[in-house]
Amino acid sequence: MLPQLSSAEDLTPQKQSTEISPGSVEIEGNNLETLLDRKMKARGNAILKKGNKTIKAETIEYDEVSEKIITKGNTEIELGTMSLKGSDLNYKLSDETGRIDNSTFNFKSDKKPKTTNRNGVAITERSYDFRGDAKTIFFEGENKKRMESSRVTTCESDSDDWYLKTNNMEVNTKTDRVSASNAVVEFKGVPLLYTPYVNFSLNNNRKSGFLSSSFGSTTKSGFDFQVPYYFNIAPNQDATLTARYLGKRGPQADGEYRYLGENFSNTNKVQFINHDEASGQDNRYFLKLQHTQKLGSGWSGSYDFQKVSDNNYFTDLATMIQVTSVVNLPQRANISYTGDILKFNAITEKYQTLTDLSNSPYQRLPQLSLSARKDYDSYIADVNSQWTYFDRDSKFNFTGNDKVTGSRFAATPSITIPINQSYGYIKPKFSANIRSYSLNNLDSTTSYKSQDMVTPIMSVDSGMYFDRTVNLLNQNYTNTLEPRLFYVYIPYKDQTKLPLFDTGLSDLNMQTLFAENQFNGQDRLNDANQLTAALTSKLIDKNGRERMSGLIAQRFYLDDRRTFLDSDSSRGKSDLFAAATARLANNLNLDGMWQYDPSKNKVLRNTISARYNPEPGKLFNLSYRMIGNALDETASLKEFNLAGQWPLGNRFYSIGRFNYDLKTSQTIETVAGVEYDGGCWVARTLFDRISLPTSPAANYTFFVQLELNGLGNIGTDANKLNTFLYRNVPGVRTVNQIPDVNRQANFD
Repeated sequence: MLPQLSSAEDLTPQKQSTEISPGSVEIEGNNLETLLDRKMKARGNAILKKGNKTIKAETIEYDEVSEKIITKGNTEIELGTMSLKGSDLNYKLSDETGRIDNSTFNFKSDKKPKTTNRNGVAITERSYDFRGDAKTIFFEGENKKRMESSRVTTCESDSDDWYLKTNNMEVNTKTDRVSASNAVVEFKGVPLLYTPYVNFSLNNNRKSGFLSSSFGSTTKSGFDFQVPYYFNIAPNQDATLTARYLGKRGPQADGEYRYLGENFSNTNKVQFINHDEASGQDNRYFLKLQHTQKLGSGWSGSYDFQKVSDNNYFTDLATMIQVTSVVNLPQRANISYTGDILKFNAITEKYQTLTDLSNSPYQRLPQLSLSARKDYDSYIADVNSQWTYFDRDSKFNFTGNDKVTGSRFAATPSITIPINQSYGYIKPKFSANIRSYSLNNLDSTTSYKSQDMVTPIMSVDSGMYFDRTVNLLNQNYTNTLEPRLFYVYIPYKDQTKLPLFDTGLSDLNMQTLFAENQFNGQDRLNDANQLTAALTSKLIDKNGRERMSGLIAQRFYLDDRRTFLDSDSSRGKSDLFAAATARLANNLNLDGMWQYDPSKNKVLRNTISARYNPEPGKLFNLSYRMIGNALDETASLKEFNLAGQWPLGNRFYSIGRFNYDLKTSQTIETVAGVEYDGGCWVARTLFDRISLPTSPAANYTFFVQLELNGLGNIGTDANKLNTFLYRNVPGVRTVNQIPDVNRQANFD
């Protein structure tokens, strides 16, 4: 009988394998042979393994004594997170030295994604896999490789959009750091940037070295070029020193030092220009020192010291509206204690005022605050006390009442008797306002005097809850009705002889309608015989989410008011307030607030906003804001704001903001930008125009940035650009912060 034929797959040569030095090296292949009792040669699908190292080739020759490996033909090497392919390998296992020619390589990132919260938006930081090629790769000991004539990128294997080309590159796979000399960044075949030395991380780990240079342009400072150097001092400490050149102003030095611990955090920042060529000023600087510290046992402390060389520093050198509009720079230090019953705070504070000195706040040197609260079965005992010494800077020539200084003691002990039920509540409260002044610099030009004052206060807060089930569009909802009454009685006391150290009239709004005192600070206490009435209604779905709500409230004055600053006290009732919110879908929110003066039949305040955010990368914010003046027919503020981010197709994303003053028919700020998602790179260009009342001319800023994923940025500093975007477009995400599932799938 003829032997039975085997199937085709059964004709494949069977691999032979053997283990040399048990537990250390294993070698296998289609054919194995031993040479001189010390060498093993595997031919055909040869594989050698040791620990996390795997070598594959057509032929592998291994010397057991010297632990030397020689391969022929196509060779593949797996070294933990690194894999290589080349033509021939000469490698020594004992000291991990050798070389491979004409190779390609891949670095797989093993860093776990890190999610952070920025302005209420969850951002996941990406990690990237690197790949590249080299004429020769030298193995120079454990975890160390050196590559000659190499290129590296994070682009996919079918895309060579950008490369970092180097003559010599060193890789440490233990620290995941890469350093290279004579490096050129090549984008789309065009050399963009040369650097004699570059150092970067394969997984975003920190290390000392130069960061990506950045550049931009502004109207006031001209071309802006920055070269930062990063110092990784310790796991909880770092510093950045930036050499900056401004085309119209000259060189500037920026420095920042940060440290962070379990119980403390600190940031120190300094900017310095020796000579400003645009303004002609010498020694211009900005200094910021900030620290917070937990001292243990409920104690903590902090300081915040900020100072600039001159009043126009931010106007000339800052590019963001929230910085250019700074008026007072704080210089404060405090220590505080928080316990179960007692709270204590001591603060010393003064300001550097950058505008009219007559508006300079008083210095608090110091202010001591002590409060205590104890909840009993049927009542709550509470006391708040504060002693402050108010001073003025003697180098400024204040006159009249503005020059008065001195100390103020204020205390408010109270008893609250809350009665809470499932259907409502009532909270009577009895308190006393105690103030004592000891004043200095009193003369014939001042009207203030030292005196003591005690004023009783009585208030009652009450509310009820009603609910029912309603059916809307075949969906059941819970509809609530919540009336609230808040009554306050405070007898009149003449306070015209008391100073105004830190007191002003609070803005009347939904929150302050339910406050006992309409003044902020401790220098004034309004007289009151008044009742605030409010009605709230909510629509709640079966999952407990509030879909719609409405609120209307008004205060009724039962007696004429006699304590005021510059307001009308003759009215019998306050403005009428109304607010409404609607969550029409999980991604569409509408909000509105109105303040109506019935005595003048005039809307004093109107805010309407809409937010549409169906998914990350798609965002639309629209708002209208009007603030009127009860004593003037014209609105003091009337503006329209439009901001958002939206994909345009073909990997383009738009980002923009338009802030327009309807009262003056002028644009306050315009932001227009485009991002392009190249897969392994992102290009951004943004334009910003700011017009401020403190500056006669608008300031224009241009941002240009090319982000090479995993390597860094060319152009505008990334932190500066992100801060700019988050401020102008709340909820925005840059392209690389958009989850892959939501990114445009146009990577053909």
